[in-house]
Amino acid sequence: MAAALSALTVSACAPAPDDDAGRLAPSLHALIEQALGRNDLSEWDRAALEKASEEGKISQADYVEGMDLFDACLKSAGIEFDRTVLLNGVIEFQPPPGRYSEAEIDAQAKAQYECSVNAATQEIFTLQQANPDLLADFPQAAVNCLKKAGVVDDEFTKADFENASGSGAGPAEYPFDVMSPEAQTCLYSLGYSVKIAE
Repeated sequence: MAAALSALTVSACAPAPDDDAGRLAPSLHALIEQALGRNDLSEWDRAALEKASEEGKISQADYVEGMDLFDACLKSAGIEFDRTVLLNGVIEFQPPPGRYSEAEIDAQAKAQYECSVNAATQEIFTLQQANPDLLADFPQAAVNCLKKAGVVDDEFTKADFENASGSGAGPAEYPFDVMSPEAQTCLYSLGYSVKIAE
């Protein structure tokens, strides 16, 4: 079996030019306000973000409600994903183990895209939990998260992470256990997926 880490884009949270170089925004509140400036938000997303703007963060309850809506939408499209609550409260959805035809994979991708109508709230919540410094450098954010979780030691660097994630080595060859709950929490929350292939 071989594993590879691949970064996924975070569409609603792309770095905006500002004087705070290297960060997605100067503060979480600024990031929320940045998202509120979008004109493609759903009514639910906008209401949740307006509440978060007043409270200073996205609540776990609002995040879960949004993920419940996502889950219900998937099920209405005939897609049943396994749901896991990670250590930081982020919810992971994955297809059940098994082999899927190209048509099934396409259907899963289409449903996920069409059901991601409240994505801004979900994306900001994951950053809030796993990247509190709002670093635009996601590999460094992953290293920081892994260190804080005790997955790697203080000597572990961004270069170490990038070398491991791009090597295509098996899980046992990584300098940390990519399948541990702590590692999965950091990686999934920051848009990295661990792909296992026979």
